[in-house]
Amino acid sequence: MFRKIVKMNILLVYPNINGQFQIQMGLASISAVLKQAGHRIDLFDTTFIVSGSFEEVSVQFMKRFDEVLAKFKEKVSSSKPDIILVGIRSLEFDFATKLLREAKTNLPVIFGGQHPTVSPEEVIKSDVADYICIGEGEEAILELIEKLESNEDVTKINNIWVKKDGKIYRNPVRPLMKNLDELPFPDWDIFDARHVSTIGKFETSRGCPYSCTYCINSYMQKIYGGVGGYHREKSIKKTIEEMEQFLKKFPQVNYIWLIDETFTLNNDRVKDFCEQYKEKIKDKFNVKFGCMTRPEVLSEEKCQYLKKAGCVEIAMGIEMGNETYRVEMLDRKMTQQSIINAFLMAKKSGIKTYSFNMVGFPNETRKDIINTIELNRKGKVDEIQVTIFYPFKGTSLRDFCEENNLLDLPRNEVGSYYEKPVIKNPNLPKKEVMGLFRTFTIYCKSPKIFWPFIKIMEYDNLVSINLSRIANTFIKQGFKPKAFGIFFDYAYNNVLKVPKLLDKLTILI
Repeated sequence: MFRKIVKMNILLVYPNINGQFQIQMGLASISAVLKQAGHRIDLFDTTFIVSGSFEEVSVQFMKRFDEVLAKFKEKVSSSKPDIILVGIRSLEFDFATKLLREAKTNLPVIFGGQHPTVSPEEVIKSDVADYICIGEGEEAILELIEKLESNEDVTKINNIWVKKDGKIYRNPVRPLMKNLDELPFPDWDIFDARHVSTIGKFETSRGCPYSCTYCINSYMQKIYGGVGGYHREKSIKKTIEEMEQFLKKFPQVNYIWLIDETFTLNNDRVKDFCEQYKEKIKDKFNVKFGCMTRPEVLSEEKCQYLKKAGCVEIAMGIEMGNETYRVEMLDRKMTQQSIINAFLMAKKSGIKTYSFNMVGFPNETRKDIINTIELNRKGKVDEIQVTIFYPFKGTSLRDFCEENNLLDLPRNEVGSYYEKPVIKNPNLPKKEVMGLFRTFTIYCKSPKIFWPFIKIMEYDNLVSINLSRIANTFIKQGFKPKAFGIFFDYAYNNVLKVPKLLDKLTILI
């Protein structure tokens, strides 16, 4: 499918300001396609320049920007690329443009990924952008690279917008690749081995068929003409072959995570996958796996297939505990009881459960957040993730925020889902949202007799903030040596250096 041509040197850039440790699958796939076509690929990856917890790493990027910039210049100098390709999500755009602007490489730059897709005008008008790729990029970026190499016209490539001679050429998207089996295996080798560690990440399908209002998938469905064409599946055979090759290359891996948003969508497909996985992966490599799905597409039968095949964790979104709000505002049409039943069903099958939750939705109330906490408690969720709602461009909930003058976005700041609310809410002050964000898991995991004490941790002062961090550490890690190590490391760097804080803690206790 991909014709081999004269080589170009291409530098991929991964501005990973949220500290995601796993391989970035989009760049891995693009790299594999370009390498298969004969190009030389290098990667500048910020992950291990600035590392830390998700909650803290994004703030550190701006504090240590000069260090990142120096390393980027070194990489450009040693790699000698002909072109730079940057993959960005929305929260990475400001950082990436600042990096390129100050590096002054004088090289052509392609932007691809989520943010150019949902906000193409903003990205193409950036002073550091020459080309942007909208939507899936394997075929489009390869076509662009080939035509640049052969000095052909690049202004009419579907999915590609071009800025040339003061004019912007805006092209429509091409039909989605239907047969995902035609893609080569992702290029794992381009990433630092620390990205792999003991976990492998795989996709068995692309595109979620649902339309949650806070998610980019609804926008992707619109630009590609509907739900039916956006969700596509790899063959189980190709997926298993990819896993086998990966595990032979990285024998230390003992866990596989499936990144499909709704893995259990189709009963027959789940059964087929589980049978092949058990035979060719679990029994041969002794590697277990986890997956994501939605409560309404999980069943006892699917849980039995998953458990037998070696599934040890299922992650599902709760997001919001107010059923009316969830259905009408988030377009998540599931009942309270169906959510509870799904988590209990997985737990009954012996599979660990993990929930996704958000706080800080438009016009959300304190009671709504408490209801979200209650759903986690009733579902007896094992592990809980909570993030702060962010109004991503291209989503209908972003449109709602704009129409109702709720946006309160900082300018030129690195942000994350863990940093602070970015919308105005007449029902809930930002400080209260942050307090509930910090204590969300503590409320979920603690007997209600302790709730009055937990409320103290919601307060916006150093004592309460540090108490909540300590409590969250021990809830997540348990009373193990690792937890004590995390606690003492945090205490040394953040508590002991604060004057009189220990005196305040002693008085409070």
